[in-house]
Amino acid sequence: MTARMLLSTDPVSFGFVVRRFFAASITAMLVGLGTKEHFSSTGLWLAVSGGSGYCAPEVADYFLRWVKAKGEAKVREAQGNQPRGKKKPKAKSAKRR
Repeated sequence: MTARMLLSTDPVSFGFVVRRFFAASITAMLVGLGTKEHFSSTGLWLAVSGGSGYCAPEVADYFLRWVKAKGEAKVREAQGNQPRGKKKPKAKSAKRR
């Protein structure tokens, strides 16, 4: 994970690095704790934990983009139901007596 960030040619912010680091760390920890008793080989257990941590930032980025797109679609839908601009005032008719 660290090597990927250091070798990347894309400019990244500190918050981007921290978000990806925490996504990878938390995912690897949870997968490691959840699968520890299911593997008899320590190497295989570490490979599964590491692999899940390796792909976690991309999955988290995809999920965040999906949630943002769904939210923006709902906002556009809600704005589409409201009238836009001011309504033209009705012309007053002259009253005849």
